[in-house]
Amino acid sequence: MSGKFFKARYKREFIEVVCPICRITKIIAVPEEEIPMCDKCRRPMVIKEILTEGKY
Repeated sequence: MSGKFFKARYKREFIEVVCPICRITKIIAVPEEEIPMCDKCRRPMVIKEILTEGKY
């Protein structure tokens, strides 16, 4: 029940994550997805950029 509450309340945001070792990048949606592990290095990826529509 609480999972539906958070998905309805908080807007889905897209972020770009990068592996600190091999520099492979992925785009994920939060809060629906967790920060992934790198497929090659098996290390946790870090946030590189929060993606927004349009420019300021």
